Amino acid sequence: MNFPKTYNRAFIYAIIFTVIVTLAAVFIFASLSKWQKALVKENQSTCESFAIRLHDSAISKINTIGQKGLLENKNLSTSEVRHIDSTLKKLSEEQLKAGSGLEGGFYLCGPEEFYGYSFPTSPPPAPVYGPPPRSYNIIKKQSLKTVKQNKLIINLHSFNAAVFPLVTMPITYNTKVVGAVWVRIHIENDLPIIKLKQVVNIAAVISITGFFILMLLSALWGGEISGIKKEMQKIMLEPEVRLRKRRGIFGYISSSINDLLNTIYKDNLQRKKLEQQLNQKEKLAALGNLIAGVAHEVKTPLSIIKTRIQMWQQEVLKNPEIAEHISLESMQMVINETNRLSDLVKRLLIFSRPIDKKMKETDINSLIKEIVSFINVERNNKYITVNLLLNEGIPKIIADENSVRQVFINVLENAFEAMNSGGAINIITDNDFKNNRIVIRISDTGKGIPEEIINKVFEPFFTSKEAGVGLGLAISHQIVTAHNGEIYFSDNSDKGTDCIIKLPVSQ
Repeated sequence: MNFPKTYNRAFIYAIIFTVIVTLAAVFIFASLSKWQKALVKENQSTCESFAIRLHDSAISKINTIGQKGLLENKNLSTSEVRHIDSTLKKLSEEQLKAGSGLEGGFYLCGPEEFYGYSFPTSPPPAPVYGPPPRSYNIIKKQSLKTVKQNKLIINLHSFNAAVFPLVTMPITYNTKVVGAVWVRIHIENDLPIIKLKQVVNIAAVISITGFFILMLLSALWGGEISGIKKEMQKIMLEPEVRLRKRRGIFGYISSSINDLLNTIYKDNLQRKKLEQQLNQKEKLAALGNLIAGVAHEVKTPLSIIKTRIQMWQQEVLKNPEIAEHISLESMQMVINETNRLSDLVKRLLIFSRPIDKKMKETDINSLIKEIVSFINVERNNKYITVNLLLNEGIPKIIADENSVRQVFINVLENAFEAMNSGGAINIITDNDFKNNRIVIRISDTGKGIPEEIINKVFEPFFTSKEAGVGLGLAISHQIVTAHNGEIYFSDNSDKGTDCIIKLPVSQ
């Protein structure tokens, strides 16, 4: 682990600042503690003085109430409660109005209730009932303690934002403690010094803690920085490696560097993919030009050969003796092979010119229904079902209808051939609003496309069929690309094949 040098200027300044703040906090804390104690003691003395005055002024009234048997009666009538409360309230108001902020009253053990509550100097609105609900249990608990111990009690209480000294003093009747006088005063408004003391206390703790954290971080940072440097050197040799996960600021730095490296890596992959696509397009363009020329040159000789063979067939029919040297079967074989070559030439011409520019508004759903109906009749395979899940809400597109028809026929023919033992084909159309396209998904339950060839199926003359030419899907790819669309197969060889075709709504 690398420890930083102590003469580092920033580190020295941090230490000096921490020490100064800590010393200042300790000094202020001591001063404020002394100030707080004096303030609390002064208000406790005030409450005690007024509690004694209230107690002494109430002796005669308490005796009178006791003589009536009301001090130990738990079932007082409403009129008796009002009488006791009004009598004692008058005493409380007379005694407590001389002290600003004082409030108090009496607690009687017999009825187990407070009476004579008064807060004569309260700012409006003046409280009607008392003691206040939030303080009720605190005052009652201390009053009961005073009754039990038969002595004056002075305590400092606080809850939430309230701080107050509370004085309780026992009341006796016939030598028996029958209740307590209580007086208190809220001092929270006079205690910014207490809050300041708390702030200073927290600041001191933070400063001391910060000092030790600073020392620890200084020790750790050297190691973290060295670790990141070594890992970056390794990444230069192995681009797939990433910085290990860390915590805190170094975790943020590491994750940011990893995100940047991932972005660069993805961009490089995308660039290579685009370069491959560009190279493929250039090769296809060159191949298309070559095919167009070859097909044009071959088409005419093939027509001549086919015509001449047909003439010879007619001559053989007229003169059977010629058949000794040339049979009808051999000539038919030549015609069949010539037809196959002509079909190949037509496919090559389609590959070189995927669309004939006869673009018009096309309803894809209607086109699919027409093609499926045609293929069902042609194939007449009762073991294969074709399910149409067409979204009638998709818009029409501008397309070369014959070319697009050829794409669907090519894909569906492959799907039928992949399910010799039967299965199902699902054709789904939907909207891709985000990219302003329609999506056609053709799924079958056949044997699927092996993973090792799924990226080659659109290459010209590539085929996995014994009698295939390898131009069907290549032509389909050319047609869809010419329409500024996409066609691809998903990699799900264990569940059949999914062919996805995306065509733009507007050209």
